[in-house]
Amino acid sequence: MTDRGDARRFEPRPRSDTDRRASTDAENIRNELQRILHRCESVIEAGRESFAEGAPHYDVASMVVIRLAALLERPEFANLAERLTPDEITAIKATRNIASHAGYVGMNDDLFWAAVTVRIPEIVTRLLDSASP
Repeated sequence: MTDRGDARRFEPRPRSDTDRRASTDAENIRNELQRILHRCESVIEAGRESFAEGAPHYDVASMVVIRLAALLERPEFANLAERLTPDEITAIKATRNIASHAGYVGMNDDLFWAAVTVRIPEIVTRLLDSASP
């Protein structure tokens, strides 16, 4: 065991404001958007027939919404959120809140399916096109 009276063991470094960071952020955002789009595609491939709470692709759909909402809330990616309409941002956050907080009981499966297989891929593709170098 260590003595807690010693100097702090961890001191976070402030984030640098360099061109390299901007390049890394741009690469990270493109990679994350690609991963979200890939998850949408896997939900589509699994099919609507079995899309219900308890199915693995239903959980993947939840992760799509949760990751996209989290991404749009990060300050370093604020420029992405500016490319969406207020209605799109509200819908993404509301769906995320239902998926992560209210549970699947509050989820309309038809609307959820449409969001993850139609609307979110459209939004992500638009963001990817605008985030290209």
